[in-house]
Amino acid sequence: MAQYGAFLSALRGAGFTGELSRAASDRLVLATDNSIYQVMPQAVAFPREARDLERIAALLAEPRFHDIALRPRGGGTGTNGQSLGEGLVVDCSRHMTAILEINAAERWVRVQPGVIKDHLNAALAPHGLFFAPELSTSSRATIGGMISTDACGQGSCAYGKTSDHVLSVTAVLPGGDVLRTAPHAPGAFPPGREGEILRILHRIATEQAALIAERFPKMNRSLTGYDLAHMRRSDGRIDAGAVICGSEGTLALIAEARLNLLPIPRLSALVNIFYDDFQSALRDARVLATMGATSVETVDSRVLGLARADVIWREVAAFFPDEDAKGVNLVEFTADSAEEIAAAIARLTAELAEPVNGRRGHSLATGADVGRVWAMRKKAVGLLGRASGPKRPLPFVEDCAVPPENLEPFIAGFRAILDAEGLDYGMFGHVDAGVLHVRPALDLTDPAQEPLIRRVTEAVQALARRHGGLLWGEHGKGVRSEFVPEVFGPLYPALQEVKRAFDPRNQMNPGKIAGPGALMAIDGVALRGQSDRQIPPRGAPVMRRRCPATAMARALRRRRQR
Repeated sequence: MAQYGAFLSALRGAGFTGELSRAASDRLVLATDNSIYQVMPQAVAFPREARDLERIAALLAEPRFHDIALRPRGGGTGTNGQSLGEGLVVDCSRHMTAILEINAAERWVRVQPGVIKDHLNAALAPHGLFFAPELSTSSRATIGGMISTDACGQGSCAYGKTSDHVLSVTAVLPGGDVLRTAPHAPGAFPPGREGEILRILHRIATEQAALIAERFPKMNRSLTGYDLAHMRRSDGRIDAGAVICGSEGTLALIAEARLNLLPIPRLSALVNIFYDDFQSALRDARVLATMGATSVETVDSRVLGLARADVIWREVAAFFPDEDAKGVNLVEFTADSAEEIAAAIARLTAELAEPVNGRRGHSLATGADVGRVWAMRKKAVGLLGRASGPKRPLPFVEDCAVPPENLEPFIAGFRAILDAEGLDYGMFGHVDAGVLHVRPALDLTDPAQEPLIRRVTEAVQALARRHGGLLWGEHGKGVRSEFVPEVFGPLYPALQEVKRAFDPRNQMNPGKIAGPGALMAIDGVALRGQSDRQIPPRGAPVMRRRCPATAMARALRRRRQR
């Protein structure tokens, strides 16, 4: 702890303009995210400008601070502890929130890392443009966090992932060097540290080409962190931005990004299809994904039930008249003309006339009602975390990805794993991309349930690999990094080499993705439930300590009343 105090003092002396804190309250707030984990950092930095990031990174090179670890953080929406760990949290979401430049003619925007995704799209809407990757946490997810996890969600088959829309990143390397990513031809690498990094990436891309092609699955989600498959472009140029996207803060501090933008579709329509059971909805999704939709989402009866109990249901109830349906597919079409939308709906409704795959009926939402249904779906996901009772559906194995044609049998196996453990669960997700979010309900204030985290995770990891998929298809690796060496196999040393090139002393979010030593493990990190056990259950007697200040105030009031 003393070393971090010295580091903060040195930062102030170097002209750091943001805020620095070792207060227990600040550290406790940033000890958690949207995951099941809780790790108390030693200190917190809230940089105000890019130069503050350079000041932090430059101090890391001083020998007295070689043991300092940085934990870059965005909006705290990560579900796998990506930003958690001991060390100095660098939180850009407080001050570095500027939209620096909008170029509507060329369809790009330049932003600081703390910009929230929904705020960005609100600023872009008057220009008829939007930043395409969609997230259920878009009201609080930051652009820096999206880049760090290569985030995506609904509509990714049409719009891709965050990395597909990142034109360049300005990143600060440990030691203070600034890297502005751009594709470079192998014979024209720039001098200095950037050139050294590019030469290493080029050599890996060349020498390991066959192994990369073999190990990286041919899926919409693929393998991010580190994305060796895309660091060499089709024209042979090398782009370091490909490995920074999805690196979860393990390589550099993101100071700025230039993003590609797309025109906002003029029209949209949403067909809501109801099923006898959830597996039927999954089975039918393979057919629906061939209909040219922008997105195909599936929701189970548990998620719908939570939405029905919420005030938001009044706005969408008319589109979900079948209360006995056990699964729903939401199929969205977007276009710029009414004729295109009408033709797409006609193709789908003709298919739905066939009474197969447990179909029970469908409804149609258009115009503003499409947004209301999606708002319900987003809110219902959040409601999972506020379910009544001690058990909560938890996101620790919720973003597996498999080839879409394998999704239905994969989920059948997933459900068998959870049923064998006697667990309830909620399911929703992006079936067109082969991703389904599954949240088993656990009470982690009960120590006896902690071993379920490992048992379920290991079983699901093995199941995903048998079906040609991944344990992490959308939400990053984080604490689940222990599985990286197994998944990457003989390519793991290449990941370690990338890590050394950017971060030679392993100071950037150590224990995640790759490193010189052991990586974080799912049962090697403190759980939030362990702290929650200290809170007395409802109805239990509470020992109250008398507060001297309160006692004095009461005495003064009594004196005035005499």
